[in-house]
Amino acid sequence: MNGTLAKTLKLSAVAAAVVLAYGLLASPQNTPADVTAVAVANAAEAPTVVVPVVSVEDLQRPAVAAPVSTAHAPDNNAATSADKRDARGLVRAVHEATLSAGMVAQIVKMPFAEGAAFKKGDVLVEFDCNRPLAEQRAATAALAVEQKTVETNEELEHFNSIGKFDLLISVSKMNKAKAELEALNAQISQCKIVAPFTGRVVENKLHLYESASMSQPLLRIVDTTNLELDVIVPSQWLQWLKPGDSFSFKVDETGTMGKAVVDRLLPTVDPVSKTIKIIGKLNDASGNRTIPGMSGTASFKSTES
Repeated sequence: MNGTLAKTLKLSAVAAAVVLAYGLLASPQNTPADVTAVAVANAAEAPTVVVPVVSVEDLQRPAVAAPVSTAHAPDNNAATSADKRDARGLVRAVHEATLSAGMVAQIVKMPFAEGAAFKKGDVLVEFDCNRPLAEQRAATAALAVEQKTVETNEELEHFNSIGKFDLLISVSKMNKAKAELEALNAQISQCKIVAPFTGRVVENKLHLYESASMSQPLLRIVDTTNLELDVIVPSQWLQWLKPGDSFSFKVDETGTMGKAVVDRLLPTVDPVSKTIKIIGKLNDASGNRTIPGMSGTASFKSTES
């Protein structure tokens, strides 16, 4: 079998001869003898194609796989992601509050409209307190009477003209009158709502001359000068991120860039998203253009070695 496979095969000559013979037969001017002569001549001149000999042992021998290089091409995307230290953040006010009514009364003064700025200590809402003031005067007079009664009973008790029980009763009535006056004073202190901090009015939930019920929301205020940043970062950043690290923050709405510093880290990591929330202090250098509710991109400079 090896001897037979070792013989050279003139594949190109045979193929060329067959094609040429077919073409000559298609012509009516050529005879079969002419076609045979030309085909033999071309087959003799055609190049010889040598087919290598393959033995049965070679076919049964297992194939050897070519060595595969274990070197990996550099992952440009991974390198870029590793160098990237950007995270999304939200601007938030340090001080904001919804002020509620501490009494049932009519609003007689509400000088600041929505969006207006105010200073700490300014009167934001004032109620009609004529009735509580009148009750205060009555309670003051009642307390004075009870105090005189106690003083008289103490003198009588000194001369044994009154029993100790009567003296104790008069003292208790005086204390009751004093407590009622203190309650009225506390109610009257709610007649005016003053600003607890400097800021601006976000929303007026009631308006001038409307009557407010107990604990009903009146207006919402916010401090626009003292701002914080809520930033969500990957939990892997905890390897190098710590309080006191500085970073920059670009606001989407204004396009301004501000400086910030990491103030504190929340004590828990989200197990699903593998992220953690950090709080940053924003030093607004954009002329008070940055306000709560704006968002942007925080850029950190990694100190990871």
